[in-house]
Amino acid sequence: MQLCAFSRIDIHAILDQVTDFLFPQVCMICGKVLSERNAGPYLMKRQLCVRCLSAFPVRLQNDRWFHCLSDPYETDPIPDFSVWALFHYEMPVTGLLRRLKFQSVSYCGQLLGDLIAREFPKELDITFTCVIPIPLSEKRLAERGFNQSSILGEELSRALSVPLLEDVLVRNRHTNRQSRFHDPLLREGNVSGAFSVEENWDISGWNVLLLDDILTSGATLHEAARILYAAGANLVIGAVAATHRENQ
Repeated sequence: MQLCAFSRIDIHAILDQVTDFLFPQVCMICGKVLSERNAGPYLMKRQLCVRCLSAFPVRLQNDRWFHCLSDPYETDPIPDFSVWALFHYEMPVTGLLRRLKFQSVSYCGQLLGDLIAREFPKELDITFTCVIPIPLSEKRLAERGFNQSSILGEELSRALSVPLLEDVLVRNRHTNRQSRFHDPLLREGNVSGAFSVEENWDISGWNVLLLDDILTSGATLHEAARILYAAGANLVIGAVAATHRENQ
C-alpha cells in the first residue's frame, strides 16, 4: 500500500513538472516566464515579476488621503468624508483595472486587492464593522459577471478580519458610466439617488470601509457614503486602488 501511495505522489509530481514546462507561469504584464529568480513564490502566485512590480506607480505615504469631492461645496452634509488611494492612475495599474473591468480578467483585481490590503494603513484607530464595495446595477453586473470592487475588497476584508458585505448597499437604477462626464456637476447628477441601504439591514453605529476602484470627481463614493450616514452609520472611510488627482 505504501509503495502505491508513493507511486501516486511521484506521478503527481511528474505531471506538475510537465505542466509547468508546457504551460509555464508568465507575468501578467510583460509576459516573461516567471521563476524563483525573477519573481519568487509570492509574485509567482500573483503572476507578476519583480521588474514589473517595481514599475507600479505607488503614491507616497503622505499623498494617499484625499477629500472625497474634487470640487467641495459649503453645504456638503459629509464634509469630512475622506478617501485613501494607493496608486497614481498610471500604467501598469490603469491597464490592470481596464482588463479587470472590461475584459473580465479577475486575477488582475486579485493582485491589486492584495497590494491594497498589504498597504492599507494599520495605524488607523478604527475598528471597522465591514467592507462594503460600491455596487453595480443589475444590468452592468449581468454584462460583467462580477463586481470589480468586490474583487478588490476580498483581500482587504481578510486583512482587516471583517466581512465583505455585498448586499447592504443597493444600486437603485442603472447609471451611465461616470467616465462619460467630465463636468463634476454632471457626475454628481448621474449618481444622485442611485443608492440605498437594503431594508433588511440595520447599520446603526457601523464603521464602514467603502471601496471602489478609481477616485475621479468623487461623486459616486460621496453619494454612497451620504446614504450610509443617513441610514445610521457612525463612520465611513473610502478606499480606492488609484486616482489621478494630486493633493495641493
